[in-house]
Amino acid sequence: MQHYIENKVIIITGGSSGFGLATAHILLEMGARVIITGRNTERLAKAKSELNGGNNLLAVAADANVTADWKRLVEKIVAQWDRIDVLVLNHGGGIKIAETEEMDDETITKVIETNLTSSIRGAREVIPQMKKQGSGHIITVSSACAHHSWGEWGTYTAAKAGLVGFTKCLHMEMGTWGGKATVFTPGAARTGFAHAAGIDSSWMADLPDSTDFAQALVNTIDVPANTFVEEVKVWGTAQVPGMVNPF
Repeated sequence: MQHYIENKVIIITGGSSGFGLATAHILLEMGARVIITGRNTERLAKAKSELNGGNNLLAVAADANVTADWKRLVEKIVAQWDRIDVLVLNHGGGIKIAETEEMDDETITKVIETNLTSSIRGAREVIPQMKKQGSGHIITVSSACAHHSWGEWGTYTAAKAGLVGFTKCLHMEMGTWGGKATVFTPGAARTGFAHAAGIDSSWMADLPDSTDFAQALVNTIDVPANTFVEEVKVWGTAQVPGMVNPF
């Protein structure tokens, strides 16, 4: 079976844990040149050591909400490898899962910034280099919330649904010069999301972990240059149909 990963320069935001870290493992094994980013320098250093990617791995401390960090990241990658083939916008977080009346202005802004605005900002900063190359692939990591409704998840859902719409419009823009964009939409998984959002995770015991879902994300990258995946939705079998009917 032919693969299309080797030597590709691939950025993974939020690459020090969860889907990002698991995806980086697979991509490095397939011969990609991988850049992982994150805000937590200690966790980033640990991830770099764990990945053991040698000259094919960069770990760059960067905040996806900060334009200056994006510019510095792009400059660093282009200086080393002279191109950017794929950007995986994997960062995000629940921040606070609560009823709408309990969401103050600061929290609403933070949820939208973290899960939507920062990805728009990242795409904006990377596209000029991709456009110069005449090729490039941007993958956004959304959520099943973008297509389904649960009480208390409204603000997070708004951001993730917005990310889906943005990505599809982005593909139409990028396609005019040879680029493409994909949405990766996972169901619930044991990634540390629940803990970070301050919600109970005991119900997730039988669900997949980040490694179980990471291969599906890699499969959206590992396609011929003249094809693209519009959106892939991945569920744990324990979540369907017991908890949700996705059909």
